[in-house]
Amino acid sequence: MRQRLLFPQPRPAFSLIELLVTIAIIAILVGLLLPALKGAREAARKTGCQSDIRQLLTAVNTYTLDSKDFMPLPNWGPTATRPGWLFDETTGPAVAAPFKAEDRRTGSIYPYLSGDGAGANPTGSEETVYRCPSHKPLFEGTALMTSYIMNGAVVAYGDANRSFRIDQFRSGDVVMWDANEQGAVAFNDGASFPSEIKPGHHGEGINGGSAEGAVVYLDGPTFRRELEHRPGKLWCNPVSPNGQ
Repeated sequence: MRQRLLFPQPRPAFSLIELLVTIAIIAILVGLLLPALKGAREAARKTGCQSDIRQLLTAVNTYTLDSKDFMPLPNWGPTATRPGWLFDETTGPAVAAPFKAEDRRTGSIYPYLSGDGAGANPTGSEETVYRCPSHKPLFEGTALMTSYIMNGAVVAYGDANRSFRIDQFRSGDVVMWDANEQGAVAFNDGASFPSEIKPGHHGEGINGGSAEGAVVYLDGPTFRRELEHRPGKLWCNPVSPNGQ
């Protein structure tokens, strides 16, 4: 019996056109997927920022329970003469020194985040609570310590050593925000006027937190509208008829 010689059969291959079509389809899918991934990442950062503000406000509210309902001082002005929410008089310009990240540990609400107070942060992440995920370096001034700033309404935009009781604020009054401050005096202290807030970390709006601990996102139109309302959610000095 003669043996049949076996020759390998040629394998089917992609044509150039088929390869180009496949690459085009992959490129289209990647183009569709990337915006969705970017949106998901931004949504996560926005949610992380809101979680930070909520934890900071929980610490503020717990502080008031130990302080006859008075809010912590907001560090209105870079030179503290008494402990404020963010830092005390042993740090920064008060002792002719630049601010450092660890100076936030001298703030009056830090014990309620660090495990030393009744409002301790159960996650143990008290250091990262001060930093918005969308706030990127380089950091200067009090931005070394925080992304978040207290509303100067807590001291009537003036008296750095006398705060209001928390019940003097209306429901919805925003007392802390993700500031994204810009300009010559950006992040020079721990508080600001509403007009110093600049959107940028989360689109055209800002994250803010009210005295009762609720966290809200003010979208672009709402934020711009509230800047004009006096009094309003942002301009909320309790003893001023126009909130300023």
